[in-house]
Amino acid sequence: MKQTAVRARIRQLCCLGLPGELLMASLLPALRELVPSDSAGFFWVDEHGGMTNLYAERLLPPEVMSLYFERYYEGREASFRRAFSERAQAPDGVVSTTPDAETCKGEYYQEILRRLDAHHVLYGVVRERSTPLGQISLYRPADAPAFTPRERADLASVMRYVAHGIAASSAGAPEPGTAFAFEDTEDEAMLVVDREGVVRHATEKARRLVLLATTSEINPSTLGSAVNDRAGAALKTACERLAAIERGDETSAPTLVLESKWGRYVLRAYWLDDDRSAHALVGVRIQRQEPMILRFVRAMARLPLSPQQREIALLLARGASNQDIADSLGVSGNTVAYHIKQLFQKLDVHDRAGAVAHIASGRTSLRS
Repeated sequence: MKQTAVRARIRQLCCLGLPGELLMASLLPALRELVPSDSAGFFWVDEHGGMTNLYAERLLPPEVMSLYFERYYEGREASFRRAFSERAQAPDGVVSTTPDAETCKGEYYQEILRRLDAHHVLYGVVRERSTPLGQISLYRPADAPAFTPRERADLASVMRYVAHGIAASSAGAPEPGTAFAFEDTEDEAMLVVDREGVVRHATEKARRLVLLATTSEINPSTLGSAVNDRAGAALKTACERLAAIERGDETSAPTLVLESKWGRYVLRAYWLDDDRSAHALVGVRIQRQEPMILRFVRAMARLPLSPQQREIALLLARGASNQDIADSLGVSGNTVAYHIKQLFQKLDVHDRAGAVAHIASGRTSLRS
């Protein structure tokens, strides 16, 4: 039952019509729930199998990522294009790998895969009809078991949904309305910078969020000094706004909002102590925002609702009328009205707004 529910959630996420980049922060954790993994990534490709963009839950440090693209991306030991083309030949596009002892001694494994704890990897090639769109990669460390045939089948069972989400939304934008309004997530971190925005201390997570906030495309041609320049410029702007408030030139909060393909990111700056000299340090909190509907889908998964109630709740959140819901699900208006009534009773609410608010809040209590 759990696997069925996770598959349904993956399908729902991929049918929201959101751009694929905006989906990734919710889709990859759902895939890791379907196939237990430590981390995951998605790689977009062009018609020749070349990488055009990537999103990873664990990103290599900029200098190591540059090393990968310079030394290994087109190298003999780990050519991305060649390896992708080979995986794309698999009947279902799903392939798992575990390196042998000799491979583990190689430079590519030691410098790249080991840093990512990517000892066991499960790949899934995403296609629209026969055209490859990209690749899912699920990673496990060396002390975890290898991916099994059953797990390969589990990933294969949702590839059509992922393909729909990537293909159908590649040129789209979030539709208007409350369901697609951006809101704060718990994905946040802090950096310590000087007054010029130069990073003095930052966790791996903080550096990753800054990269995603300032770089919409991560590929061999975009990484380099320009990435660091964009990140530095954003942090410097946040510090300048903080200093302007100190001088009395501005009264608004020292907040900077950045938008990229990966979502919306809010930077909030504040002094770390009473020092305001040229050597003062500034704390910058960065927080990712996402469309409300993504949180709604995740929260709905924690409630004991029937499949029909989940589908109807999602359509209610998107502002669909009873007739819209009936047309979407291929049922009568009376059937829709019945399921909505049952949903309201279970949630102990009296209207659509109450139902959406209850589910989005993350509360798991239901009327008995």
